[in-house]
Amino acid sequence: MISLTQKQRIILKHIDGMSNRAIASELHMSKDTINKYVNEYEEQKALLLEQNPGMDCNELIQSIVEKPKYDSSNRKPIKITEEIITAINECLELNQKKRASGRHKQVMKKIDIYEVLVDRGYDISYSTVKRIVKDIEQRHREAFIKQEYEPGDVCEFDWGEVKLDIDGEGFKTYQMSVFTPAQSNYRFAMLFRAQDTAAFQQSHAEFFSNCKGNYKTMVYDNMRVAVKKFVGLHEKEPTKALTELSIYYGFGFRFCNIAAGNEKGHVERSVEFIRRKAFGKGHESFASLAEANRYLLQECLRLNSKHQSNRMTAMELFEDEKKHLMPALPPFESCIIKECRVDKYSTIVYSQNHYSVPDDLVGKILKIRAYTDKIVIYHNESIVAFHNRSYKAHDWRIELKHYLKTMYKKPGALTHSTALQQADTKTKNIYEHYYNRDAKTFLEVLEIIYEKGIDAVDDALRELERISPLEMSADKVRMVCDHAAERKQSVSHNYEDSISQKTRSTLINYNALAEMQRTNRMVVA
Repeated sequence: MISLTQKQRIILKHIDGMSNRAIASELHMSKDTINKYVNEYEEQKALLLEQNPGMDCNELIQSIVEKPKYDSSNRKPIKITEEIITAINECLELNQKKRASGRHKQVMKKIDIYEVLVDRGYDISYSTVKRIVKDIEQRHREAFIKQEYEPGDVCEFDWGEVKLDIDGEGFKTYQMSVFTPAQSNYRFAMLFRAQDTAAFQQSHAEFFSNCKGNYKTMVYDNMRVAVKKFVGLHEKEPTKALTELSIYYGFGFRFCNIAAGNEKGHVERSVEFIRRKAFGKGHESFASLAEANRYLLQECLRLNSKHQSNRMTAMELFEDEKKHLMPALPPFESCIIKECRVDKYSTIVYSQNHYSVPDDLVGKILKIRAYTDKIVIYHNESIVAFHNRSYKAHDWRIELKHYLKTMYKKPGALTHSTALQQADTKTKNIYEHYYNRDAKTFLEVLEIIYEKGIDAVDDALRELERISPLEMSADKVRMVCDHAAERKQSVSHNYEDSISQKTRSTLINYNALAEMQRTNRMVVA
């Protein structure tokens, strides 16, 4: 049974002058079905025109195009006709085209093919459709040739998706790179936030480091990070990223045919196997991506240590295979290098995200190295900023220390600045507790924090609050930090007492001197 919408489309296209054959082709319906509804329309149209010669065309269409009605009370099972076989073959051919174009997740299942046939007006059962599809697929089933591989010769690579909760961000999709040598079936996997060039190259670098050597041939499907473009029907041009890896490690590579996952069947199975074994039993939340990768590495080690059908473990086979690998090389530096101009906010923008740099670099062109987990920024070949990489959209990664020069000129901008909001908890607490009304002194204390460390300054402020709470100047903070450093260098308890007493004495003298200076200024005035 076709739907009302489909019937409308048939009639409207007929009205537009399309032939029944053309309508059948465009709507993927049988010509008999099109003939049925076109003839029905023409008969009803003639009848209505005879009764109401002046009827408006729109009213005519509304009268004719109504939901199809069927009387199935006396319906008899129909025989399987060539027409039905043709319709099913059309659906299967459409599935094949979708697989060839990378839309394998959008192919029709048997239930979908059954619904297509019913919508086209065929009286057929679901069980009959399943049987016909099975018979057709059996006739077209491909024969495969068993392969034998030499140790160290071929390794396959693929991506797989995993949904995990990392760093409390909720369940998100992560990309899992998977390597499987054809001879040993050894499995290695890593997680990345994105399936990009940096992740592609880093995964290879990590795998070859793990192997302490590399394979002669790598096998890929038609993934965008490996294939730049198709040349003709069968030739593919590799990406710059793959070419760089190949030249550096000295391996050759080949690509699978379209929709031919069996050509890298080892890694195809490994993706599903690792994903199910590592994350299918509830272990899906991690504090960081690094923690998730440590767990995944341990799971791969566990899986590689299990006996296979040949009674040997993948690890045992791999240990033998190592002797045949090409010599190990230092890990390939997998990063994207580009130049960016510093904007008015003293940030550079990479992949839609802002990363701060020292504020005296506004307007300058800097070089960045973008890794999978970090952004390193250079000026004149010296590192001026380092950030954890963000994979959010329009995110800002701001370091307070990058804005000290500007903050000294505009201390009033500190309180509501993004830089302060993104500072660590201890730094924000120091500001709120001691200096929320004295931004300039806080900036001076910040410089001590970057020199001495946040913990040293925090301890110094607590000590000052206990023995000299009236004035928490930067000079006093530095003095207490220096004396604390001296105390740590001593192992003598008596010496510690003397240092403590010296600190108190120095602060008393400092306060007396400050008071004397204030008195002298008042007398002069």
